[in-house]
Amino acid sequence: MKTRRAMKVLSGAVAALCAAAALSACGSDDDAAGSGDLTPVTFAMASPSWNAGYAVMAVVEAEGFYKEEGLKVTTNLFPSATQAAQQVAAGGADLGLMTVEPVAIGHDKDLNLVYFSSYWAKWIYSLQVPDGSSVKSIADLKGRKIGVSAVASSGSTFARTAMELNGMSQDAASLVPIGAGAQQINAIKSGQVDALALWDIQYQLVKNAGINLTPLPVKETEDAWGGGFATTRKNLEGKKDVLERFGRAVAKAFVFSKANPEAAIRAMWKLYPETRGSDPEEKALADGVKVLEVRLAGQGFDDKSLGRIDGAAATRAVDFMASAGLTRKFPAKEIYTDELFSAFNDFSYDDVKKRAESAS
Repeated sequence: MKTRRAMKVLSGAVAALCAAAALSACGSDDDAAGSGDLTPVTFAMASPSWNAGYAVMAVVEAEGFYKEEGLKVTTNLFPSATQAAQQVAAGGADLGLMTVEPVAIGHDKDLNLVYFSSYWAKWIYSLQVPDGSSVKSIADLKGRKIGVSAVASSGSTFARTAMELNGMSQDAASLVPIGAGAQQINAIKSGQVDALALWDIQYQLVKNAGINLTPLPVKETEDAWGGGFATTRKNLEGKKDVLERFGRAVAKAFVFSKANPEAAIRAMWKLYPETRGSDPEEKALADGVKVLEVRLAGQGFDDKSLGRIDGAAATRAVDFMASAGLTRKFPAKEIYTDELFSAFNDFSYDDVKKRAESAS
């Protein structure tokens, strides 16, 4: 399939990622150096800032779950999934949290990254319109304006690809950068854009502002997987125990957050006060919980399969990227393993729930 113009920025970034990876060995062979009885772990998280969509990752630290698993984790934030992947591939981090694109694209370039745990159970990008819009399908986007966080964002790439896969030109609609926060809300309410190409957490923030939205179906990403925690194949083999302990700490935080989402949001506020915002406490807490609940949905609490990567969903994600010209078609199993999730769930859910219920 021909290379698409919309992918040049992402593909170029991945090429730089691969070049950086070639300059550095992956990971440290001395897990415990300088950390006493705790194993040091450097974690790259693909987010420019903390928000309620990552409250679970704040809970891991705030509730001491890392320490319970014998880990001393340093978390570093990166603006994009590609940059987080670069850190892991180049040895600047032992593992990272990232959406599926950079690992799948890097597979063609022998980047040797592999997912070992899920975080985004579903594909996070979508096209949506304000309720009552005359836009009912992707075909109706022709000549319209689509709001995106930035022209070079993954949401923009998704919008262009969705249009092309549905028989339209990538330029059939205009992409309008509307940023985030108040700027984003104002652009939607004032009618500056006809549709949106954002991700799940951003949509919940829009809904929190009182704007009701209707999704436009994109069949190619229905039931697709969104991504999760990745590491190098070298680390997967040599640091399996560390990865299992990390995954178990995160699973505990998921159970805690599910049992008491308000306590999870408050834990994030305590660690990262800037996430509190300026709204009255009751509204800020309610809005934060709604965002967190988006991330908690579909995670596998009932059957105790937290962190499991669904093979069919992973295949859907890889097939979509292949159809978009981002990668060649390959078996999704080549970029993930589902061998560790049983270890992640090897703890007492009831004990963690009781701990959460007593938290404030």
